[in-house]
Formats: sequence, structure tokens, C-alpha cells
Amino acid sequence: MNFQEKLFETTADLRARAAKQVEVLKGSLATLSVAGRELNKVARLHAARFVKENATIAASAGKDVTALARTTYATLAKRGMAQTKARKTPAARKRTARKAA
Repeated sequence: MNFQEKLFETTADLRARAAKQVEVLKGSLATLSVAGRELNKVARLHAARFVKENATIAASAGKDVTALARTTYATLAKRGMAQTKARKTPAARKRTARKAA
């Protein structure tokens, strides 16, 4: 048996093994896909139930967060935190850059 024949034989063997592995993976992927769809259905069902049962809690939590955000903004605006800093003139910026260098 020469080298070329051995190479062809080995290649055919590798292809056969790879084909078996691909079939195993296809089966696994199909199983995972079906399980994913079922999980999605269950999750949607429970999420819908949760929202229906806890809508009032979610609404009041939203109102509390909104009130907190508004009071925080009002406090910061009173302190002058929301004001922007005045920009220096070009000459002053050049002087500052020269001093730093």
C-alpha cells in the first residue's frame, strides 16, 4: 500500500467519523430547540400571570421611583449643580497650556 492509498483511506475514515458526529449534534440541537420553545411558552405564561397579579405593586413602585427622581433633580438644581461652567477665553487657555508644559 503506497502513501496515496493510505491517505485516501484515512481521509475516508475521518469523513465517516465526522458524519456520525454531525448526526449526533443535529439530534442534540433539535432536542435543545424543542426544549427552548417549550421553555419560552412556560416563561411567557408565568410572566403574564405575574404582571396581572402584581400590576398594582409595579405601578406604585413606578410612582415612587418617579417621585424620588424628581426630588433628587430638584435638590441638585437648587444647589447649582446643573449649571455649566463658563468657558475660558482662547488667550487664557493658551496661557494655562504654556504654564502646564
